[in-house]
Amino acid sequence: MRLDTLAARSRHLALFERYGALLTKHQQDVLELSLRSDWSLAEIADHQGTSRAAVHDIVKRSVDALEEYERRLGLLAEGVRRRRKVASLERELAGLKRRVADLEA
Repeated sequence: MRLDTLAARSRHLALFERYGALLTKHQQDVLELSLRSDWSLAEIADHQGTSRAAVHDIVKRSVDALEEYERRLGLLAEGVRRRRKVASLERELAGLKRRVADLEA
């Protein structure tokens, strides 16, 4: 998965929101700038006083760690499953309300 695709960034941000507290403070700071503030690797490197390659490595290792947390814990996937189930139940409830309204009419 490429780090710069919109879908990947969106997933990484969702993972960061779920599991970011499990990362080191330094990893959190770098991902905060990369994912939430949309800073380039060069901007982060300049801000951190390090190289672009070092920032890339931190971002890559951090994202890999977030993916591993999701693989093991599955909180993001569980949230998706729950939202789908709630939507299904809401559709079913709306259908039942229509049937009750038809019977009362």
